[in-house]
Amino acid sequence: MTEHRTEPTVAELRADIARRVADMPARNVQASMLRSIVEFLDDYLASTYQPGRTYSSVEISRMVKDRGLKPADRAAEEMLAELIRHERDVAARRAASGDTNPYDLDPYTEAHDLAEQYEQARANGPADLDRFLDDLAATLDLADVKALRTTAAAVAEAMGRIALDARKRGMSSDRIASETGYTASRIAQFLREERERRGEAK
Repeated sequence: MTEHRTEPTVAELRADIARRVADMPARNVQASMLRSIVEFLDDYLASTYQPGRTYSSVEISRMVKDRGLKPADRAAEEMLAELIRHERDVAARRAASGDTNPYDLDPYTEAHDLAEQYEQARANGPADLDRFLDDLAATLDLADVKALRTTAAAVAEAMGRIALDARKRGMSSDRIASETGYTASRIAQFLREERERRGEAK
């Protein structure tokens, strides 16, 4: 397990248990129990949980029901609440010790999570989308909105550089479009504009 001054985060705990299971015989009672724990932690990590947020019992119950977490709902709710408390407490102690990334997150993890939650809510239908948007509105203040809008503008301005660098690594325009959510024609425009900016031949 990664060395830290305090207890591991849930993600670190999950990775450590998974490593232990991998070293055990397939038909092993302890391994089977640990696999169940890993599955539960995977569901937890894939839920709508956002690091650092304080969740009400109602929200935790909703997360359990949305994800279909097992064991029985009540036990799953208690386990999920305890995991959230543990994650928050570990991060607080790390931050107090000077850790500038107490959750050990990749720089854009929260953006990926938010995008995935939005896409899933849209796919699930209007009721889920309304609920997601209500929850999102409750967590964002006006400064957050400005920061997100400014970030989106910065990404759009950098997209020509991103697209051309990906193209030079051998990626097709169609693949770049697929992975970024832009249309193929918009990617072609980005590439043309960036080549012109760099003074490169088309």
